[in-house]
Amino acid sequence: MTRNKFKRREVLGSAAAIGVMSIAGCADDSDSADGSARIAIDDDPTREDWNLYGGVTPYWTNILEPLVWVNEEMELTPWLATDWEQTSETTWEFELREDVQFHNDEEMTADDVVFSFEALLEEHVWAAGWLQIESGSIEALDDHTVEFTNTAPFPVFPGTIAHNMACIQHPDRDHSDDLVIGTGPFQVDEIVPQQEVRTTAFEDYWNDGAQLEELTFEVIEDPNTRAIALTNDEIDVGMSPPRSQVATLEDNDSIVVARQETADAGFAGFNIHRSPTDDATLRRALNHAVDQELLVDTILEGVGNPARGPISPIIFWSAHDEIDPYEHDEELAAELVEESAYDGETLDILLPNDLVDGREIAQVLLDAFDGVGVDAEIVQVERAQFSEMERDGEAHLNLDAGGSNSGDADYIIYEWFHSEGDVNQRLYEDEGTGIHNVGDEVDSLIETGFQTIDPDEKEAAFVEAQQIMHEEAVTIPIYYNEFVAGHAADVEGIDLAPIPQFSRWTSLEY
Repeated sequence: MTRNKFKRREVLGSAAAIGVMSIAGCADDSDSADGSARIAIDDDPTREDWNLYGGVTPYWTNILEPLVWVNEEMELTPWLATDWEQTSETTWEFELREDVQFHNDEEMTADDVVFSFEALLEEHVWAAGWLQIESGSIEALDDHTVEFTNTAPFPVFPGTIAHNMACIQHPDRDHSDDLVIGTGPFQVDEIVPQQEVRTTAFEDYWNDGAQLEELTFEVIEDPNTRAIALTNDEIDVGMSPPRSQVATLEDNDSIVVARQETADAGFAGFNIHRSPTDDATLRRALNHAVDQELLVDTILEGVGNPARGPISPIIFWSAHDEIDPYEHDEELAAELVEESAYDGETLDILLPNDLVDGREIAQVLLDAFDGVGVDAEIVQVERAQFSEMERDGEAHLNLDAGGSNSGDADYIIYEWFHSEGDVNQRLYEDEGTGIHNVGDEVDSLIETGFQTIDPDEKEAAFVEAQQIMHEEAVTIPIYYNEFVAGHAADVEGIDLAPIPQFSRWTSLEY
């Protein structure tokens, strides 16, 4: 560690006692002057081994950074790379920022980028397919230029590596010694497994530095406990409080609740290749039967927004603005059911057990279907079993939520709705069918959007594909997700991101 780091530790050592007073609920304006804050998160950054990054996940903590960032508009932003260029169908050159120091005071070079990606490929066998690169295909052309060679044409490569898993780190990081060496605005002081990660501001950070001297990321996995800790002034920021507590927190004058629409959406996807949900008239009827606004207001406690499509409008090529939603109309829904080929079968609504509020949402769907003369039952299973049953086409509807966790959001439309996407591929290859895939026209539009680097062409192709899917009522869109964080009223500078794990803490201050 640097000499400056030790000086900072001396300062923070005396401040730690004040921080303890704050935890005990004795915080006042003088306490906040120590420049520290405690952030409670639900995703333990010390879980599992995380050898790759020296002992912590690359999420939330701003310790490690990728080459490419994602801004609030889900646009790619130069970060540790200042520029990138596609130099052939399969090769990319990335120019690195030249003023970047690691937390051990060494300058970041192209060799460190090569090391970081090779380490990712070595530790995670799935990374090669995800990134479409292989070991040996990343080359340092000079100290600040790196060439990546994809295994096949992959136009969305820059967006794919705008992901926390593709962070750059120094080769000396060492999990056995809790030595995490990144380039971020905060550096690790102490890791207490399953409890907290203490960080301090990095004085030589290349970008705008942190406003606070110390951040502690505290692990509180239970959402109710996080809300209580926030109310009791034991923490300064509490991520993702339970929906049932959001209104109460908003009524508390000492707490501010921040909201951010995310790239996630919840929807029920029809199996359009299985009777009776292979009937588009029945699918349109069931869309008219569901009241998304009521569902969001009640089951989701007003957290989130009613959906028109399965793709969040935070993604720039979402067709949300170009879709006329199926209006809630039970009378029309019942008439369409009569017109359809439905003859009384029981529809299966399949959902995974880890879907937040999934059982309650499924019950709303079941009641809505019952109200228009369609019988249904709920099948709730473990996540792994859900994935298998969904891909085997065992249910009429699959209820789930998802979105993008990187700057590349293209894969979500491909995975769910292209015939060779992950959800459809098994049955498409075995039987020529699939689950949510409409057919050749949509496949072709998705391929066009996926392959082009022209944003206008991408948007046009993906929007047209979504309009066709909407006309065919392939899904029942339910909600667009919101990320919520509660914080003390005297805390300012909360900067939540549409991909929550990309939230920044440098502007946090009292």
